[in-house]
Amino acid sequence: MNIAAEAKDITVGYGEHTVLKSVSLAIEQGGFLGILGPNGCGKTTFLRSLSKVLKPEDGVVYIDGKTVSSYDAKTFAKTVGCVSQETETGFEFSVRDIVLMGRHPHIGRLAPLTAGDYAIADEAMRFTNTLQFKDRLVTELSGGERQRVLIAKTLAQQPKILLLDEPTNHLDVCHQIEILQLIRSLTPKITVIGVLHDLNLASYFCDRIVLMEKGQILSVGTPAEVLTPERVYDVFSVRMIVSPHPVTGKPYLIPEYGIPHVPGSRHIHVISGGGSGAELFYSLSLHGFTVTAGVLSANDSDAQAASVLGIETILEPPFAAVSEASAARLKELVSKADAVVVTAMPVGHGNLSNLTALAGCKVPVYVLGEFSDYTGGLAKEARQKILDEGGICTADVMSLM
Repeated sequence: MNIAAEAKDITVGYGEHTVLKSVSLAIEQGGFLGILGPNGCGKTTFLRSLSKVLKPEDGVVYIDGKTVSSYDAKTFAKTVGCVSQETETGFEFSVRDIVLMGRHPHIGRLAPLTAGDYAIADEAMRFTNTLQFKDRLVTELSGGERQRVLIAKTLAQQPKILLLDEPTNHLDVCHQIEILQLIRSLTPKITVIGVLHDLNLASYFCDRIVLMEKGQILSVGTPAEVLTPERVYDVFSVRMIVSPHPVTGKPYLIPEYGIPHVPGSRHIHVISGGGSGAELFYSLSLHGFTVTAGVLSANDSDAQAASVLGIETILEPPFAAVSEASAARLKELVSKADAVVVTAMPVGHGNLSNLTALAGCKVPVYVLGEFSDYTGGLAKEARQKILDEGGICTADVMSLM
């Protein structure tokens, strides 16, 4: 494993206030490492220690195998490039002049810029899609455009390591994605170390994640290893539903905005299928109900949603009809429930018994919309029987709530 940067037992602070205490971390070359944690946990302080802005009180920082203290300013600027969260320049420089400032470590004190320097700056602007702004004043650009210009300036330094402090701060979602896609494309040629706040963006773009709290590193690993519901709650005090993104497979986090389940809460059993129950599962859970579900096929998207939400579910193997054991369990859960909700699901001969099991049901039954009947009319007959026995028809989830 090639190490681009390493902190060994560093203690860092501001005056008498210690922020980092005996922190150690080895950062592999060529990847995108995201640093996450609540405000004030030491993320930016750690980044400043790597960038030579802050000198550790104890411990050592290594960059490219050498101690930070052994670098002179020019050599360090050729090795490490930094992009802060602040994009204001304070002066009306042209975009090209800003980017050319990145070439200063490579030229003599009184030496002029060469054609090669201009070519490198132009290539950095081309790569960051800022070449069209080269003659405009940087003060005329939007926040996202200025951020790309500052990244171009840093790339013109031709560093081996790029440090970014909240590079998407104050940007709208379009520019956040644009900037992170740009940063991600720099690897593996450049090692990227960035402080981020959005957990889902970090999960998607970062190879590895460091989770910090109160000046300590709590966890290091892949997004799947670090962004677990337990760790996220321990650090941010927010309960998250964490499941694989359906397209990328990366962890995707959704906050649990609702009221946590408490003993004695009302019990709702949901009969659904084909994805018709997922929204209802979530809404009922957020309103504090105890929810059970089934019978469902194990590969049904409703079964996956129920699993993510921790809902007890009666499952059958894919393409299997409802077994006697599952039918008995269904009757048991229905008898214990305070109410049953049947969603607008597709009904075939395999799951028709979910409906017929409600004949003579002693608890309120709510029918949410119309079924897709693939039984030659048997599902419609079962639905009508439920309504004739006192079932209540509702149009949608909002009406039910």
